[in-house]
Amino acid sequence: MSIRGKTAIVGIGETPTDRLGGKPGEPRKSTAEYLAWAARLAMKDAGLTKKDFEGQGLAAIYTTNHSQPFWPEEVAAILGITPGVSLAGGNGGASSVSLLGHAAAAITAGLCDLVLVIAAAAPFSERGGHRGTPADTRDYEMPFGVMGPNCKISFVMSRYMHESGMTEEHFGKIAVTGRYHASLNPNAYLRKPITIEDYKKSRLISDPIRLLDCVLPANGGKAYIMTTAERAKSLRKPPVYLLGWGECNNASYGPRYRANPLITGITQAGKRSFDMAGVTHKDIRCLNLYDDYIPIVMIQIEDLGFCGRNDKAFFERTDFTFKGDLPIQTSGGMINCGQPSTTGGMLHVLETVRQIRGEGGARQVPNIKFGISTGVGAVNYGKNFGCTAAAIMGSEA
Repeated sequence: MSIRGKTAIVGIGETPTDRLGGKPGEPRKSTAEYLAWAARLAMKDAGLTKKDFEGQGLAAIYTTNHSQPFWPEEVAAILGITPGVSLAGGNGGASSVSLLGHAAAAITAGLCDLVLVIAAAAPFSERGGHRGTPADTRDYEMPFGVMGPNCKISFVMSRYMHESGMTEEHFGKIAVTGRYHASLNPNAYLRKPITIEDYKKSRLISDPIRLLDCVLPANGGKAYIMTTAERAKSLRKPPVYLLGWGECNNASYGPRYRANPLITGITQAGKRSFDMAGVTHKDIRCLNLYDDYIPIVMIQIEDLGFCGRNDKAFFERTDFTFKGDLPIQTSGGMINCGQPSTTGGMLHVLETVRQIRGEGGARQVPNIKFGISTGVGAVNYGKNFGCTAAAIMGSEA
């Protein structure tokens, strides 16, 4: 049974992002406060109340600064609701897109009529419980100075530059486009326009990764609400239908030794979403791609099939702005709007919904009917991302 067009997003909520709480005297909010705030905004957007979610679905995304295993139950307690179906997002930055499919399957199966998908994190104002260091990190990364995602992605970027011939000009163009869109987005955290020269002059973090390649950690909360296609027609906002969806985890299977760090599951997840949706690449007018780093955006554009592998000429000639050939990162992306831990990836779902509704404001993509969002998570040792998901949404079922 296909989930194509059976469900729609009918409400979205996004708190402002901030970086407060790390210094003495700064105002601070907890993860629980961001959760409640995001839920309230999403319910208001949909014209629903908390009572509407009694016995319905709740999907909570684990955040990296909360290590306890009962997070969906704790979120239910924080929000004061009693769900009949609980889902958990444990795929890191891919969770928000992954849960689109899982929630749609639960609704289509008749397990519930509504699902609230929600995430929040406050890494600057809270310090979560200690999580054990994975054995491969402990034994094969830290002793050799590989400290976190910046170092790991620098290997990916180096390999990508070697194989593709991409230069700072190509990466800078994507960074400048994202910041341009952020300058038009009142919800963005970084809004001052930048130039390719600014990109080139930004300091190295882990060669060749520069500061303007990197995502912006932040506090915040986000949520979206899904329901049946039938019920969606009677609610406050125009429904945005889930038309295609795919997920792929551990794509670079096999021995870790000498694995190709450019292999991602977006190739498989994207193909599944296109096959289900029954649309072509030319139909897609907006790409909101997981963007913890600039090179990851470019690799996903290739993996989704919008250009050939290592196609420098495509990146040079294409206008990626909201009024151009292939609009990408129309919110500004997490790099400019902020990444509240695993919550950040939901930005790309919410932005595609806004664009299809026609709520993009000064950055509205003209004549849009279909958009795609992706999520990736888990930077594994010797590989690319371990979790990937893609979803195509549209204005008509």
